Order: sequence, then C-alpha cells, then structure tokens
Amino acid sequence: MRMLALMLAAALAAGPAAGQTPPAKPAAAKAPAPKPKYTLETPIHELMEDPKMLAWLDKHFPGLSERMSDPEVGTLFAGVSIQGLSIDPDHGRALTPEVMAKLAVSLEKAQAEPAPAS
Repeated sequence: MRMLALMLAAALAAGPAAGQTPPAKPAAAKAPAPKPKYTLETPIHELMEDPKMLAWLDKHFPGLSERMSDPEVGTLFAGVSIQGLSIDPDHGRALTPEVMAKLAVSLEKAQAEPAPAS
C-alpha cells in the first residue's frame, strides 16, 4: 500500500506522461473598455465641475456654463442634463435625435482626450 502511494505521488509530481500535452490554459479575458464617466444624462452642473467637460460644454453650448453659473438660473436648472433639455419644449427644439446622437459621440471622444491646458 505504501509503495502504491509513493508511485502515485511520483507520477503526479512528474507531470503529464510523455506524449501528452498539458491542458491548455484559458485565454485571459480582455477587460471591457471602461464606460465613459459622463453621459448626456449627467447633470450639467456636474459636467461643469470637470475642466474637460466644461470645455466641451463651452464648445457645443456657448454661454450655457456662464448662464448656469448665475444663482437664479443654476437653482432653476439644478440637476438638469443635456438629455433633460432635449425634451423641454422651450429649450430642446434644436436638440433633435440626430443632434443628440452626435453630441453623445462627441462627449465620449472628449473624455478620451487629454485635459485642456489651463
């Protein structure tokens, strides 16, 4: 019995028998691309806190960040996102589905770019 246990231990320590290939290791799964931190549903005030996103807002919505800095306007539009503006009958007429799709792509690209120089 002891001899059998020693032979079994020796066989296991030696690895696969000659002519046998060891089982293939599973390929490392690629990590999914990180999701963008900001979307069109992100509140405008939150976008304004990030220098890259503030530059993006100023490029696509000239004067918006300045208006949102006004305490009265900021209170009135607290928590409102670009998506929220797009469904507002007074503010969203120009934010058609086509424009919103282009803005979404632009916002995602802006997050991948380096921050603007201060």
